[in-house]
Amino acid sequence: MANTTMYQGIEKMPTTVSFDDTLSVTGAITGKANVVTITDATYTVTAAQSGTTFILSRAAGIVVTLPELTAAASGEQYTFIVGTTFSGAGKINTGATADLYSGFAILSDPATAGDTNTFIPDQSNDDTIDLGSIEQGWLSGGMITLTAQSATRWHCAAYLIGDATLATPFE
Repeated sequence: MANTTMYQGIEKMPTTVSFDDTLSVTGAITGKANVVTITDATYTVTAAQSGTTFILSRAAGIVVTLPELTAAASGEQYTFIVGTTFSGAGKINTGATADLYSGFAILSDPATAGDTNTFIPDQSNDDTIDLGSIEQGWLSGGMITLTAQSATRWHCAAYLIGDATLATPFE
């Protein structure tokens, strides 16, 4: 068993925390998320990186592969920020073709007032988020949060920036 003393509030009132194999916390824990800047053409995310924010920073394109989903993966979460406008395809593939996307992608065209569309994957075969064109949201500033919701589904919450006739990023 491990013991440590923590201090709460301004008065530094000590609180002893004890745990064996499981740590349970009541209240808030603050911290800073890990940030990984991706500049390689391909990148494979690991389950151990859950909670990480990834900055997509390779204009020529990036293909990211997520971990394969399992029942134990439920709750894993990854955030992707489009840090550089792509000139080549940017893709986020699931770890297996049976792992599909649910959720939504909201695409906005800042050059045209009111040009915003919401796209929803049909959950029958959408295992890729494709930022392969300006219409699909490859402009810098977009954000995609992916959460493992089951052994076969990634929930997508995407806010992307595109131009021209906006199109679904789900394939």
